[in-house]
Amino acid sequence: MDFFSIVGVVAAFVGIVGGMVLEGGHPSALLQLTAFLIVVVGSLGATMVATLPSDLPFALRALKWVFLGAKYDFHGLMEKILELANLARREGLLALETYANGGQGDPFLVKCLTLAIDGSSAEAIREIVEVDMHIAEEDAKAGLKFWETWGALAPTIGVLGAVLGLMHVMSVLDQPSLIGPGIAVAFVATVYGVGFANVVCLPMSFKLKRHVEHEQLLKSMVLEGVVGIQSCAAPGALRSRLRVYLGGHGGGKDKKH
Repeated sequence: MDFFSIVGVVAAFVGIVGGMVLEGGHPSALLQLTAFLIVVVGSLGATMVATLPSDLPFALRALKWVFLGAKYDFHGLMEKILELANLARREGLLALETYANGGQGDPFLVKCLTLAIDGSSAEAIREIVEVDMHIAEEDAKAGLKFWETWGALAPTIGVLGAVLGLMHVMSVLDQPSLIGPGIAVAFVATVYGVGFANVVCLPMSFKLKRHVEHEQLLKSMVLEGVVGIQSCAAPGALRSRLRVYLGGHGGGKDKKH
């Protein structure tokens, strides 16, 4: 569970609503079903128009990354690669089949090792795996783009909702007692649009971008390690090459983002 995201969303809403209350407003003023339908449902429809149907599953899967988190064990995976490298130097690449076929290893590492065990050259492994990484990155970016697009459209639909509300106010100018409340309700749509975009959609897209970057970095480290194993790189040299990828992820502890 990514409590950082959950606490962030709660803190944002508490800050916004709390500030409104301190200014003398009442939270119930924000509870407008009409504004919700216009802004959230309306902008969702517009986002669906801008999105390919095949991208929707990736957008829903992205929610897992944001709120459940993902584990990036850079240090642990590096140590496993070095362990396998030492084994391969002593007994040959075929000795790695036990790990590759055990069903318990990191899926991406297993995929790369399988190519090495099957006799693929370092260049072939790099070429095949980089294509796989690119496709996975594009799929993840498709989910990211959905939330980014929704965040971009929601404020504009919020302005549309405000205009629709003001049009209604204009129709009751002969009833002064209805003008003030009517204007207030009209601007709730703008609050919904700006708030939903900047508290939910855009922050999610930013976090998803970081997840994509972390996943690609981890895969790059694995690829470099397997290429080193296939090339029979010296353990010390391979460790030095892999440590570059650790950056702030080292220290021997699993990291969650």
